[in-house]
Amino acid sequence: MEQSVKAKTAKLTGTGTVLTCFRRLALIFIIAAVLGGCATKSVIPPAEAPARTQETVGNLFKTEPSDRDLFEEALSYLSNQQKEPNYKEARLRLEKLVREHPDGKWTPAAGALIACIQKIAELQNQLRLDKQRAQSDHGKLAREIEGLRDGIRQTEEKYSAELIRLQQENEQLKKDIQQLKNLEIQLEKREKMLR
Repeated sequence: MEQSVKAKTAKLTGTGTVLTCFRRLALIFIIAAVLGGCATKSVIPPAEAPARTQETVGNLFKTEPSDRDLFEEALSYLSNQQKEPNYKEARLRLEKLVREHPDGKWTPAAGALIACIQKIAELQNQLRLDKQRAQSDHGKLAREIEGLRDGIRQTEEKYSAELIRLQQENEQLKKDIQQLKNLEIQLEKREKMLR
């Protein structure tokens, strides 16, 4: 018997047996902790328990977007390949990012993008005003050109009528000169005859 106790003691002192004992002991502690946690009473008074539980459940599933999420959402509005970029929505998201996450990693970049979007809006507004001014100037110049064309047309008609009148007068003068020559020739003939 003494030998069997020594053999058992030798077995227990081995590294493998010590680990096995620790595993069993750890398993017993885990089971005791789980069973002990299930057996304890609620610390929250019963009147407040349902309200807090609903509030906690609502807050667990309701998460505010992170600064990165807001930044990426703003970029998605700016890099819309099917349509024109939506600067207004992108700016709203970036302003929300700056307002809700003032110390966030993406806040400086959002501030820079807001400034760029503001500058783009100003340039678009200036471009729109310049376009309106150019269209107004174009309309005014078109009216001036039309007025000049009418003036040229009237002047051409006037000069054309004057030219026709002068040509007729010239033809009449040629006829009168021819008649005068004819009369002079006849006068010379009479004078010759009279002598």
